[in-house]
Amino acid sequence: MEMVDLAQQAARFLAQDDYEQAIALYEQCIESDPSVMFNYWMLGLTLLLDGREEEAQACWLSAIIAGNSAEMEAETMELIKVLETEGIERLERGKYEQAERIYLQIIEQVPDRAITYNNLGNAVLNQGKQEEAIAYYQQGLELQPNDAITYYHLGTAFHQLDRLEEAIACYQNSLAIEPNSAAVLNNLGNALQRQGKSAQAIAQYQQSLTLDPNDALTYNNLGSLFNAQGKLEEALACFQKGLYLEPNNVEAYSNLAAFYQEQRQYEKALQCCDRAIEIDPNYADSHWTRALILLRLGDYKRGFIEYEWRWKRKENPPRILPKPIWDGSNIAGKTILLQAEQGMGDMIQFIRYLPELLNLGCQVIFECHLPLVKLMKNIAGVKKVVAIDDTLPEFDVYIPLLSLPLVLGTTIETIPAKIPYLTLLESVKVKLETPVGNRLKVGLVWAGNPKHLDDRKRSSSLKYFMPILNIPNIAFYSLQKEPKSAEINELSPVNIVNLSSKIKDFADTATVINQLDLVITVDTAAAHLAGALGKPVWVLLCYNADWRWMTEREDSPWYPTMRLFRQNQQGDWQEVMARVREALQQLLKEKESQK
Repeated sequence: MEMVDLAQQAARFLAQDDYEQAIALYEQCIESDPSVMFNYWMLGLTLLLDGREEEAQACWLSAIIAGNSAEMEAETMELIKVLETEGIERLERGKYEQAERIYLQIIEQVPDRAITYNNLGNAVLNQGKQEEAIAYYQQGLELQPNDAITYYHLGTAFHQLDRLEEAIACYQNSLAIEPNSAAVLNNLGNALQRQGKSAQAIAQYQQSLTLDPNDALTYNNLGSLFNAQGKLEEALACFQKGLYLEPNNVEAYSNLAAFYQEQRQYEKALQCCDRAIEIDPNYADSHWTRALILLRLGDYKRGFIEYEWRWKRKENPPRILPKPIWDGSNIAGKTILLQAEQGMGDMIQFIRYLPELLNLGCQVIFECHLPLVKLMKNIAGVKKVVAIDDTLPEFDVYIPLLSLPLVLGTTIETIPAKIPYLTLLESVKVKLETPVGNRLKVGLVWAGNPKHLDDRKRSSSLKYFMPILNIPNIAFYSLQKEPKSAEINELSPVNIVNLSSKIKDFADTATVINQLDLVITVDTAAAHLAGALGKPVWVLLCYNADWRWMTEREDSPWYPTMRLFRQNQQGDWQEVMARVREALQQLLKEKESQK
């Protein structure tokens, strides 16, 4: 076989990662004509990718040292060019580990090439190794301080780590060098949006579109921001433009589904999800949105199946433990760990499944957030309660808590809703003082966890509660925790007792709730706690409420003592509070008539 044919065949084997065959053929090429340097470079590359680094270096060195110093320098640069070409080719093909190996070898040969550090950073960044990428980008910038592309990539690495200030600084440095980069402007807009700087983010997106008016991604990002601001027409126009530019863009369909979901147009939202999944069956965000819609509509059979896609979303990586995940098989005589996930309200809501598990003959360990531990230790039948990040005791199988409805086949009709399923600790003593003459004792919560993605929609402000605080013969008690409990002082004087200093954890909160006639709260853990204790609770819901509250209905299949008050327009708490005031006055009349 001619040497050219041997080399071509070797290259084909190398492209297929068949290193053994490629090595044999490159060796034949060198034996056939030892003067062709390219075959040494490729043989060394193949050895390197096969994990034989020392042999690769020996191969290259054997070829380079054959000439004088000028020839050695020229041949070294020839090798570097070959390796750089091969590195770029692997980056483009998504073979990032191979690219990393190649660029590390280039640096060993020539440690002062800025572009190599940038490419090496790209290789490791695409493997999810952001810290390593940052170090390589910074080395590249030391060698070439005015490289706009490396600043852009460094900003991307910081962005992925949610180090937004550093990301923004890098994007701005990149733009100072090269102001007309639509991609950098788009990323800068994303970072500013994450910081809540909506006006600045919009300006960056719009400037990016001025430079590249055919970028569907930027239209999608701008549309998402408009949607979050309630600018519905602008949002819809952006999503539609993005789809016009890229008709098979799954992210655009996913964003449009989120838009329709927010407007409670659930059938249109499902159609968008289905279209995105048709294009890319593994697109997790569309499966996730589809799950939330199906659950809202009460289709628990399909909804909880789709709900498992939460583990495929980059925002929600699973915590894998070294034991099997329970799949519903026989666990009599075994110990199961209920793994904590999501918020404290979720822990309270789904621990209701404990009796069903105990009926299967197993023992249960419950992992939960630290403020819940004392209360949850009082649940009958639980073997042990541990806080998140504590050392776990021995167990046989585990399951993320919110996967129980799927495994146990929950439907609307079979939700375990026997209350109360939480009980008080006798050792916890928080006594309420009730002013003389009051007929009702009402607890209030107006804001939830500020870190929750939907906090802006779910939480209210104490000022919206003012219309009910002047109703006579009602004593109001704040169950609100810091920092939002400070609003009491801002509105002083006001008819509300601040209990924040007395409430240290959920065991304390439960003791207080047990002394109340009613809890009025936004969608937060206090709603679940009151419901689980079997106390009357009124929950104030945003326009497009969480899936567990379903749609339209005023009651909840999860909590028999709960009443739901929904916004009829986005952000309109005043109208909600007018209905609450009317209901409170009616309740007060009923209470007085029972005297």
